[in-house]
Amino acid sequence: MKITKTTIDKIAKFRIDYLNSLPEFQELFIELMISDSDYYIFQVDNNVSGYAIRNNDGVLIEFYVLDKYIPESNEIFGQVLKDLSITDIYCKSFDSLLLSNCLLKTLPYSIIGLLYRDYFEPLIIKDSTIKMKKADHLSVELLLGQDESIKELFETEQQLIDFVKNENVFEFYKNEEFVGCGMVIRTHPDWSFCDLGVWVNPSKRGNAIGSQIILNLREYSIKNNLKPSCGCAIENQASQKTIEKSGFVSRYKMINFKTK
Repeated sequence: MKITKTTIDKIAKFRIDYLNSLPEFQELFIELMISDSDYYIFQVDNNVSGYAIRNNDGVLIEFYVLDKYIPESNEIFGQVLKDLSITDIYCKSFDSLLLSNCLLKTLPYSIIGLLYRDYFEPLIIKDSTIKMKKADHLSVELLLGQDESIKELFETEQQLIDFVKNENVFEFYKNEEFVGCGMVIRTHPDWSFCDLGVWVNPSKRGNAIGSQIILNLREYSIKNNLKPSCGCAIENQASQKTIEKSGFVSRYKMINFKTK
């Protein structure tokens, strides 16, 4: 088998097949890494058999083989790990091909995230006094003026500016007092799936404000024909409680497999 570095446009068709093959959609945490990663295509007997995406830290974030090569996938997988010097693998538990290949290699692992794709009745009553306002360029100064915890939602100033300009970011108020913000980020421009993010003013935490924000964001998403999802780190128990109070449940996990 031959592994060749390529460009994202050369694997675009295969990525569409990969994303369509998943029973649930891509996680935004992974999708945000794609543009700054390296792309590789596999060839068996001069025929394309699949692709892999490796981020700049040596983490395998996508692995896909065409259906006819699935019987050979573990051999292909082993060569990918070796030739690309993979140190870690981020695997969504609903990605059965990648998951099964990691398990067949008996790689050690840990759970690093909870993936929320399903939602039912919320555990709280919606607070009608909480209002949402679409963010605009004037909102950037307001949000940047918050404490360092705002980076829980926006990692950099430029990311905040880009999200306000290109995505759906909202300010939230209770009795006209600013209590937090949230965003609805389309996971991939070609699909109607989105990720919900929330930040609550530290002085307002512990009052289910975050869960109320998620309720509003989910309602907005559904009204705009988007399928909402959430995710959070396994150690972030506060976020778990916030998300689950809003009615989301997690059947899937983000797994970190170690190769070394």
